Amino acid sequence: MNPQPNSPLSELDRFASLAPFYDLDLEGHEDDVDLYRHLAGEGGGGGVLELGCGTGRVACALAGEGLDVTGVDLSAAMLEVAGRRVPAAGGSLVNLVEADLRVLDLGRRFSLVLAPLGTLQHMETTDDLVAALRTIARHLAADGLAVVDVEHPLPEDLTPGPQPLIEHWTRRIESGASVTKLVSVEAHPALGTRTVTWHFDVQPPEGALHRVTSSFELRTITLTELELAARLAGLAVSAAWGDYAMTPYDDSATRLVAALSPAGEPTGGASR
Repeated sequence: MNPQPNSPLSELDRFASLAPFYDLDLEGHEDDVDLYRHLAGEGGGGGVLELGCGTGRVACALAGEGLDVTGVDLSAAMLEVAGRRVPAAGGSLVNLVEADLRVLDLGRRFSLVLAPLGTLQHMETTDDLVAALRTIARHLAADGLAVVDVEHPLPEDLTPGPQPLIEHWTRRIESGASVTKLVSVEAHPALGTRTVTWHFDVQPPEGALHRVTSSFELRTITLTELELAARLAGLAVSAAWGDYAMTPYDDSATRLVAALSPAGEPTGGASR
């Protein structure tokens, strides 16, 4: 891991408590990786940049295909998990960088730039969102493609106040402990954000249950907001899909997956 110089890295890693459970939470989630493999196969071989790489789920899968991948994340704890994953993916093909994606400048461009699984939703303000998209523009080759994946907005995103606590799953880890994930959400429609709290209740085979909690803000991003922010960053949305099968985006979408190109140079993909 190479910290990006002069980046406003947080002194407190907000995702440190979440890192040990992140892969458990995404167990079986692979459809997006298949999409990125497909798009990387159509690229010009200029490498892949993943913003918000977390524990390396996507970066290492793509490196396993022989691709040159750089993964960037603000969380040292997440990158520590990713670092343990790298050898199985081919080691030298994955470069992990600890940095704030809003100010990142690696001094090179890539054929494919990815911001998977809600990475851009961690941009709490409009300025943050535009800054992240400018980072994408700064690192995207002239004939390259960027793909961002965020949640499709839902009615409850615009309903103020706390929502009921929901149990998402119960799974077992290697130690034999049982882990249950519970989620609470409080929407702030005036700000376009939600406060999301994840609780992980860990019950070891012997001993008392203990709870690990992580809270963070997520931005609700509409397609029109993304299009405008992309334009301010020098990008254009060239396609919008409602899932990882590249179904055209509409009100029945499960995700908002958008392809972006340098403005004036749309690249590939089905249009919406």
